[in-house]
Amino acid sequence: MVFRSIAKTYNLNPNDFLLKETDFDFQSSVHGANHIYRVMVHTLLIGINEKLIKEAKLAFYAAYIHDLSRKDDGKCRKHGEESAKEKLPLFTEFFMSHGVSKNELSSIATAITFHSRAYEIPKDHCDYIYTAILKDADALDRVRLGDGELDENHLRLPKSKELILFANYLYEKTPKEGFTSFAYALNLAEEMIKSNLYFL
Repeated sequence: MVFRSIAKTYNLNPNDFLLKETDFDFQSSVHGANHIYRVMVHTLLIGINEKLIKEAKLAFYAAYIHDLSRKDDGKCRKHGEESAKEKLPLFTEFFMSHGVSKNELSSIATAITFHSRAYEIPKDHCDYIYTAILKDADALDRVRLGDGELDENHLRLPKSKELILFANYLYEKTPKEGFTSFAYALNLAEEMIKSNLYFL
């Protein structure tokens, strides 16, 4: 296929999405900005592969704030709900300025809330697809935790498995300390696609 940039596919300006240290309750190289930026890229690629552009764009907004209320790097089932309650109100105006509707804010909140819960949202739930995209995108970045930390059998969407090698590449190319940017992560992804290291 003829490659169309990811940003153009989703009508996004990558430079609009830049997290600050003060956005986070806890500073971490494991769940910090670079992790979030990679998850955002994964949501967009899942959407392209699954032909779920509209749904993935909503999951993308959820990804942007999904870990901001973490208090540590341990296993935590509450930080999604806390991010939805504490951080989404702070980003509501920003999201709506990018075309998110009030009804869609509720779907973003659901995806953020359920991304860290131990149980799955029912498949017949109206917000299942947004949550599934976010959870798969988040799971793909488990490659950063080492061998055996990503179980592809736990991925929900068929095309997500095709992104595992890409997720490894993106992680390896990302600095392990400090903040990069979403534009940086997206540029790495697009370079990979253009050089035929990954095919859409």
